[in-house]
Amino acid sequence: MSIFENINNNKFFNPFCCRNKEIYFECINQLIEKSKEIPILYEIDARNCLTIYLQNCLYSIETEDIGEEINSTKTASENASAILRYFRECGWITQKEIGRNGDNIASIVPYCRKVIEALRRIFDNDINGSITNHIFSIYEILKSSLEEDNARAIRPYSNILVPLIENECDLKNELLILKDSIREIMQAVIKMMDANSFGQFLIKDEMLKKFFNDYFFIKRSGLIPGYISRIDTMLSKIRRTEMYDRMVEEYKEIKNISYFVSKDIVDRQFSELDYFINIEYDKEMNYIDKKINTYYNLYSTRMLMILSNNTNLQHYLNNMLMQMKEMPAGERESFLQKISDNFQVQSIGYIGKKSFERRRKMKTDTSSIGIEDSELSDQEKERMTNEVLKEIPDRFNLESVKKYFDNLNFTNGTLSVGEYSIDTKDDAMMVAASIIYSGTAGFPYEVEFMEGFVETEVATISNIRMRRRMGDE
Repeated sequence: MSIFENINNNKFFNPFCCRNKEIYFECINQLIEKSKEIPILYEIDARNCLTIYLQNCLYSIETEDIGEEINSTKTASENASAILRYFRECGWITQKEIGRNGDNIASIVPYCRKVIEALRRIFDNDINGSITNHIFSIYEILKSSLEEDNARAIRPYSNILVPLIENECDLKNELLILKDSIREIMQAVIKMMDANSFGQFLIKDEMLKKFFNDYFFIKRSGLIPGYISRIDTMLSKIRRTEMYDRMVEEYKEIKNISYFVSKDIVDRQFSELDYFINIEYDKEMNYIDKKINTYYNLYSTRMLMILSNNTNLQHYLNNMLMQMKEMPAGERESFLQKISDNFQVQSIGYIGKKSFERRRKMKTDTSSIGIEDSELSDQEKERMTNEVLKEIPDRFNLESVKKYFDNLNFTNGTLSVGEYSIDTKDDAMMVAASIIYSGTAGFPYEVEFMEGFVETEVATISNIRMRRRMGDE
């Protein structure tokens, strides 16, 4: 039977094709959420719910004939009543039925509830944790199926294998969305032409926020690999129990096919689950890891290009250094001197359009100023200046960072960030400061970047090795 024959209403999908489709979708969502709060949704409650929504609606109601006209000139209550009648006509709300309080019941039809929920799950970007939810669901299904006297074992194919396959398919889709998200993020970075756009992108972009929330939760949570391993173990255990044979028998009865055909199909479904858990999941995550590294490199290169007026300074500097390497010592010294003579320090600032706006000067009430300059003596001003500029030490200046690393135990003159404990934010800041001071006169340590990252208690840090310079020990 066609799925459209089960609906029994030719207007069921009409609200999705109207001018005010966004409003209709939000209205039915409001009714669904309202129905979760009360035992029975009456028409007066539904009307009040829609009236409040339409009064605060972000969308402007366009004039439209839905059996009766709705428009922005009518009151919110009139439009709410018209929308309710339209929903009932399209089969989204049950037909009129008098309830115990004398008002009509306005229950949401199950088909409508499922369609709206499916659309929301597919297109709503605010749903977080979908990937881990599917992994946890697969684990819970398998765990409960192996317990003694569990209810799932009565119909093992319908209650165990089918939910496992559905969660696997949803998990695949979420991984594809994650892959597409990093692709869209990289395309957005390529299109940016100024530093201000980079800042706005990092601060406001919700897609970037959602992607890194999902990605880093999976990578940093130590539970996920353990769950994947146990899922693989439980899948193998189920295939060795009598429950597997009952699955084959149940599928044979459902599809009315032979035992051998049923066993072949169930075998293939288990093989697909096994392949995804053991191979495909790791493959997809490794691909995303690779794209993440590409994103960081692209972002760094793009930012450098923008700040250098679309000139690849790294390429030019590399060519210059390679040519200097082949020069005789005297010629190299002369070349460096000419570069030094041409060196200029420039300050480049990027400003937005709002910086040019002329704003009215705020009128301040000068009658209640707390402290006047005339009341401070010269000695008091000097004391306050010294307190601000001299007496408060900089925790991360060169001397502080040098003293911090002098107290660490360097083996053979080297120490990597993975060899000692980074427990506080100050420890992480000291590592960052060492990168800044590396190669500076007076700082006896050099920083060497290695491959990969190191997970610490406070942050994920690039894998670097500190090396004490010869002669400074």
